[in-house]
Amino acid sequence: MKTFLLSLFLLPLVASVPVKNDWVLKKEKDGITIYSRHSDQSKFNDLRIEIDLPGTVSQISSILLDVEKYPQWAYATKSSVLIKKISETEEIYYSEIGAPWPASNRDFYADMKVAIDDDSHSLTVTSVGMKDYHPEKKNLVRVPKSKAIWNISTKSDKVIHLQYILEVDPGGSIPAWILNIFAVKGPLETFENLKKKMELLNK
Repeated sequence: MKTFLLSLFLLPLVASVPVKNDWVLKKEKDGITIYSRHSDQSKFNDLRIEIDLPGTVSQISSILLDVEKYPQWAYATKSSVLIKKISETEEIYYSEIGAPWPASNRDFYADMKVAIDDDSHSLTVTSVGMKDYHPEKKNLVRVPKSKAIWNISTKSDKVIHLQYILEVDPGGSIPAWILNIFAVKGPLETFENLKKKMELLNK
């Protein structure tokens, strides 16, 4: 949600200017809202996506934990492989992300953990990059830092709300126009695909 300075009346001259590191709305389409904010740690801005989806927390949990099917719906994901299942609520996986020329494809290992709150019918999935889990591969740029948080809450028996926050340093050299693709086009297509998957499950 776009945030402005605390009081329109006390600060009339700057009320429309976002405070540093506040979320700024970048795109809104078909119930999907995409926000970004400046990152002091990366050339790539932090992203936040909000969307209501048909279905239940358990359905979206099944989709998120099925990492090997990520290429079916996650933008630019060329491959995704389960490396190690630690428990029912934690696993390590590997993904390769395609990037258009002249940029090189990226890859990363991530530790994914799931926290379920049965009382509130909510779910948090946290995926943290593991830069040194395995040696880097030839012709791929290892993502040096990434953290994705999926916050899913129940709005009703048939609707859930999803908030996704991504903090990532893609590493290496990437032209600005490619960064822009991954900042808006990528998230939009990803969540359009995710919405379609949930709709199919709830016909």
